[in-house]
Amino acid sequence: MESENKPRILIVEDHPLIAELVETRLRIEGMHPIKCPGGREALVVLMQERLDAVICDIMMPDVDGYEVLRHIRSNPATKTLPVIFLTAKSTPADIEKGLALGANHYITKPFSGLDLVNKVRLCLEERQAGTASAAR
Repeated sequence: MESENKPRILIVEDHPLIAELVETRLRIEGMHPIKCPGGREALVVLMQERLDAVICDIMMPDVDGYEVLRHIRSNPATKTLPVIFLTAKSTPADIEKGLALGANHYITKPFSGLDLVNKVRLCLEERQAGTASAAR
């Protein structure tokens, strides 16, 4: 029952080591991480689980992060779900595209665990306050 009160964060990452690092950091911070190795699996989890935020890579072999984000924003049940892109795509055009499509935050790899946790907490606070926006 304890885990029911913890924020449920979906991690969509095809690189196992990065997924494990993010999962461990979120768990240490008192969150309940759920890992998906790719976009296709994430689309299934998004329909089955109650989530509080999503951390998503962009470059994945099956369904990319842009498509995952489009799915989230087009579904009335998930359209306000905070999404943080965590990706190696780091050009200004990449960042602009991610934010224009509706990501709440965009973090480039390599990344700071503290920065990631702070962005997740900010998303959770905004969502709880009812001020999370589809694009930032």
